[in-house]
Amino acid sequence: MKQTIRRLLFLVALTAAANGVFALFGVMSEGAWPKSWPKEFEPLRKQSRTLVHSAFEIHEINITNRREFEIIWPHLLKFKSKGGTLTLHSSPNKKLGTTMKTGVRIISPLTGTKITPDNKSYPPNTKPNVTGESVLTIGPPWPDSLRDKNGHLPEFVHNANGKWKVYKEGDGRRLDLRRARCDIELIVDGKRIDLNRIQLPAHTSIIDKRFPAKSE
Repeated sequence: MKQTIRRLLFLVALTAAANGVFALFGVMSEGAWPKSWPKEFEPLRKQSRTLVHSAFEIHEINITNRREFEIIWPHLLKFKSKGGTLTLHSSPNKKLGTTMKTGVRIISPLTGTKITPDNKSYPPNTKPNVTGESVLTIGPPWPDSLRDKNGHLPEFVHNANGKWKVYKEGDGRRLDLRRARCDIELIVDGKRIDLNRIQLPAHTSIIDKRFPAKSE
């Protein structure tokens, strides 16, 4: 998209969700999702931003009216991986250096990115110069060995001797950590995003963080 996707800055000292290390994010000034996404998302690019980390990427879409959200909602559900979560936040929600009043976060793998045995990353459509070693590609089709008995993908995987392996809590900090599934977050205000007007997905883990836990 020419130079319309501009790298504004790098945010240092943002905590990566899985491994608790300080993360370095590249931040795009507008939504940098693929052009292959449904056309309903295209008008929302300029009011969005994309953050790219070595383990995953996040597309943040600011919602300015109810119609915008309800048009893209059915398509959002298609992005969510089998076993992926839907997390609800109250408005406003502060995260990753900004505050969203109403919106959507799509947290997804760096699909197509190539990983060498020494964990160097290459963008899609590139041919890294690696000889005698297999190169892993992030994203579908993921090997069936990563899925649980219900066919669900794990949140994160890591490179184990040229093969993807499920990352489990307790494996420690890993520089080769990569997100495997796509999760969705909603910042709900009750007006632009009104849960009473939409159908929440069945067979989905819904994490409700709208109400702070009360201390006894």
